[in-house]
Amino acid sequence: MIKTVPKAADVLHASAMPAHEPWYSTTLNVWTLAATIVASITLTKMVAAGWRQTFGRRRHVISRVRKVAPWVTPGYLEELFGEPTWASTLTVHRHQPEEPVPDEDVEVELTKRTWKLGRFGYLVTWSTRNTVEIYGITTTSRWFRPRLLIGDTLVKLGKTRISALKEPDQFWSWLGARRFTYIESFYFGNPGGYRTWYVGVNDIGYEPTPPISMVEMADEEHKAFRSIARINTVLVGTAFFQEASDASLFGNSFGPDQDQIRLLEPGMQLVHSRTAAWRSRFTIRRFAWYQNYRLWRYHRALERAQGSASKA
Repeated sequence: MIKTVPKAADVLHASAMPAHEPWYSTTLNVWTLAATIVASITLTKMVAAGWRQTFGRRRHVISRVRKVAPWVTPGYLEELFGEPTWASTLTVHRHQPEEPVPDEDVEVELTKRTWKLGRFGYLVTWSTRNTVEIYGITTTSRWFRPRLLIGDTLVKLGKTRISALKEPDQFWSWLGARRFTYIESFYFGNPGGYRTWYVGVNDIGYEPTPPISMVEMADEEHKAFRSIARINTVLVGTAFFQEASDASLFGNSFGPDQDQIRLLEPGMQLVHSRTAAWRSRFTIRRFAWYQNYRLWRYHRALERAQGSASKA
């Protein structure tokens, strides 16, 4: 066997190399880890934003509405919902005690702001320059039914009948040629945070049920109407204004104004879409069917109310 003797230069080069060289680079792995973290955070934000705009839109809207309360600032609401879709001003009058305070302003200017919550509904507020006095929501979709605790009654907006609540402190109804409104008010004192609740039916809300009669309803008629009408609008506030106590603050629009918001519908737009006419015909036919069904249910409920009244 022939043995080779290593050269002196090879021996010196081998002795200069480290005995155990690491298989990784510390600097390279730190930058790789940082890039992975940044990419994961970016991807998570993109997925969350996509979820809020699609399948999680309803839950996202409800979580934002839960953060609204009387006496918050209008700027706080704009941070939650952005710029309002509509805004208008009106003048109201404060309640004065028996001995009026001369330095206090009686007339107050309120701004009514309306936000369109996608296809789910609308958020409406009445606020002074720095304070939200009254706010409320209206559902226009069967997929948007948030739960609200009114007194000790749990109400599912767009589904619960008005008869699920106790008899109201006051109620107002109005029926015109094509517009209608029904409002009930409740006050629960300190347990309710000294807030006044306004519950009722908006004519552009989900499955609106108009009052049957244009004149004042009798007890049996009122009872029958409450048993079939669904609550699609709820307002709450702590406003001590004369117009709020007699519901004239709301006028013919308990919440969003139909004559105002319908101008944003596809059928009213300047550029007409191909599906707008078909959608309009379908909506009219569905509303006509629902109105006939509503009248049938009302007459059934009225017969039961009159029968129970005659037995009593």
